[in-house]
Amino acid sequence: MEKMIQHEKYGQIKYTESFWTGSAGVEINGVVLNKTGKKTFEYQDGETQIPIQAKGNLLTGVKMEIGQDTIVIRESAKWYEYALSAFIFIFILVWGNVVALCELLPLVGGAIGGAISAFFGMMNLFTMRLVSKPYFKILIFLAYFAATVIVCWGIGLAIISAAK
Repeated sequence: MEKMIQHEKYGQIKYTESFWTGSAGVEINGVVLNKTGKKTFEYQDGETQIPIQAKGNLLTGVKMEIGQDTIVIRESAKWYEYALSAFIFIFILVWGNVVALCELLPLVGGAIGGAISAFFGMMNLFTMRLVSKPYFKILIFLAYFAATVIVCWGIGLAIISAAK
């Protein structure tokens, strides 16, 4: 994740964070800051050393404390991002366990369907956090929802054909 903001006091702030390791990097006005910990840095303002602490991550939002100032780098996830991601899991869980619905469209439920839909739901949440426009978030949700239904449908058909 890489996020760049313009701050009135400090200028251009670039924050980068590795998705896999969680390690962060900060640049202020093009100057890479010295790292003193996983998410702690030192900023040289003239002759003064100012400690910087980054808190949060992609889902919870990122805030930086520069001296006494708190700067929001990335907002936390919105309620609808959580709701749409949970919908993927709940839909498969309910559909896969109702016999009348499975006669219409056989989707695998139970532990297999739950694991698949939980994976796609989390990937949906992470991917939606990378874009800012709500209509892109909805398109991402629709793509992950369709992928989840297609995968669970394919496994459901395979289970039915193996049982016959």
